[in-house]
Order: sequence, then C-alpha cells, then structure tokens
Amino acid sequence: MKRIFMVAGESSGDLHASNLIRALREADPELVCEGLGGSRMAATGMDLRYDLAGDGIMGFAEVLKHYPSIRRLFLDTVAYLRESPPDCLVLVDYPGFNIRLAKRAHALGIPVVYYISPTVWAWKKRRIHALKRCVGKMLVIFPFEEKIYRDAGMDGVYVGHPLLDHIQDSDLPTEEEAEMVIGLLPGSRAQEIERLMAPMLDVATGIRARFPGTRFVVPCVNEARAAQVRKLAGDFPLEIRVDGMYDVLSRARFCLVASGTATLEVTLFGVPMIIVYRVSPVSYWLARMLVHVKYIGIVNILAGRGVVPEYIQDAVTPERILPKALALIGDTPERKTMLDELAAVRALLGGGGASARAAREILSFTQGGVHGG
Repeated sequence: MKRIFMVAGESSGDLHASNLIRALREADPELVCEGLGGSRMAATGMDLRYDLAGDGIMGFAEVLKHYPSIRRLFLDTVAYLRESPPDCLVLVDYPGFNIRLAKRAHALGIPVVYYISPTVWAWKKRRIHALKRCVGKMLVIFPFEEKIYRDAGMDGVYVGHPLLDHIQDSDLPTEEEAEMVIGLLPGSRAQEIERLMAPMLDVATGIRARFPGTRFVVPCVNEARAAQVRKLAGDFPLEIRVDGMYDVLSRARFCLVASGTATLEVTLFGVPMIIVYRVSPVSYWLARMLVHVKYIGIVNILAGRGVVPEYIQDAVTPERILPKALALIGDTPERKTMLDELAAVRALLGGGGASARAAREILSFTQGGVHGG
C-alpha cells in the first residue's frame, strides 16, 4: 500500500491537488494520501493535517508578518516526514514553502515530485539549480516550461493545464443571455479583496450608469470571503456566489480580475477582461526589484504581448479603468480583437486530462523508486 504526502497552499493549489488525488486513487484505489492543503483536498478523503490553503498568505510583507507560524508548521512537517516517511512527497505550486520542504525531504531520502512549476522563468531563476538537486520529477502545466527544465538536466514532463478539465465540464458562454452579467473577481485571499473590492465597485458603478440593469456577480471561494465582500459592498447590489466561479464565467460578458489563476480561467471561458493588481507598498517595491517579466497576467505571458490590459498598484483607479471596460463590454472592434486573442491563447494549451497524466507520472515514479538530484 503506497502512501503519498501532498502539500498545496492557496485556493488554486487546493483545487488542482484535489483533482490529482482523485486521479491517483482512480489509478490505485488503495493509495493513502495525507498532507497540508485545503477543504477540497479534505473532501477527497485525504488526511488533512493543516489547512494551509485556507491561510492564503500573499506578498513579501505579509509572509514576513506570518513567518513565526509558517516556520513552526514547516518544522512540524519536516519532523513528521522524518518520523513517518512516505513513498513520495508531492508538492503543488506554493514555492516559498515547498522548495524548502523539497530540500529537507530529499535530505531524508524521500522521493520528491513537483506538480505545477515555480515560475523560474519569471523571477529567482537560480531556483532551478536548487530544484534540480532535490526534485526527482517536475510536472509542468505550460508547454514552454518542459524545455526549461530539460535544458537544465531535470526530468521535466508537460502534462497539460488542469483547468482545462474543469472547463470541459462547464457550460460555455452564450450570446443569448437575457441579462448582461459582469464578473468582479477580487481574488481568493482576504488581503486581495480588501485592496481590490473598492476600486472594482467604483468601476462597476460607472458601468451600471452606462448599462442600467447590469448584474454584477462576485464568486467567492468560501463563506468567510463572501461575508467580507458583503461588508465591503455596502448598499451596492452585488450577487455573491460561494464556490460558483464557473457558473459566473459561463454567463459573463466581461470581468474585472485580480491577477492570478483566475485570469487563466477567464481566458479559457473566452470572456473579455481587465487585470488589476495591488499589494502592500513594500511587497510591490520588492517585486519590482526581483520579478523580471513584462506582464503579470499569465494570458499575456503566454501570448507574448499585451492581449489583456493590466492596471497595477496606483493605476487601479476607476478613471483609468472605466473607459477601457466600457469599450470591452460594448460591441466594439476592441472586444472582437480580444475575443480572437483569447481563443488563440486557449489553443496553445491543448486539451484536458492533466490530472490523469500527472497521476500516471507520479505512480510510475514511485514504482521506480527514483530519488531527486
């Protein structure tokens, strides 16, 4: 009976890890899985030792503030792995925590698989050397990442993007919607919502003045985030859907989106959007020093050009965003161009089946007893 220890942080990692666990158990029904993650992973029957995804800590300054509790969890996890080593440690995204854990696990002789690569192509490129020493197999979700790892001498395998599996099971947008729906997607973390909900509502007010009767819908990952959005919205007529992202995207004509996984989800549904991003001043300053990419949205990174407008930090104002939003909502050349560009980016990612392919790679890896580095 094989035992896998899995670690995922943040809402997107929890989602992808939960589907990976289901695929693993479909291939090996006797597999035992435990680890750190979130409610979706726990719902698969995994033994959840700590709700890491629920913390949702983002940004340099925010991580520093929570460092003592993160450090304590890290040391407790290392101690547990030492006392009860699994057949394989599977790390899902969340590089700040997971790369360090990979090093410690490798030193303990535990085989390590990394699913959803750290963005070594965007910042801290030297991390690839650390990953090479301690990760036995890197499972990547973007086509260009496989070559990066193989060129570095790692066993990198492109398995496809797990979001495509969800999209295939969802309804695509229809032009026959009787009412116009605008999605406001301020993020899954409390601090993202705190910083982005107010300017999103200001833009929504302007849209509502131009298009009366518009419905504004906010998908939230859980009831705690929904309560936060309700409080910030005040009297503004928002509709809030708990765990209803794809229901919103299947009906939306346009979205305002916090930079992150949601931008790719909106892309896959073919919905025109604007990307916004705002963190603490310290976190932003450090990011400017360390991150070396022209764009922050993965849709623009994949396209290699600014397909979707990005408004960052002080530029997140209704005066700047509203005119572009109105142009993308109306039947305009700008909207048509973006729809075509989004379809082209989606085509780059191929088809579904990422979770099943990742599961096969992990089980094959554990059977071979291959260690990293």
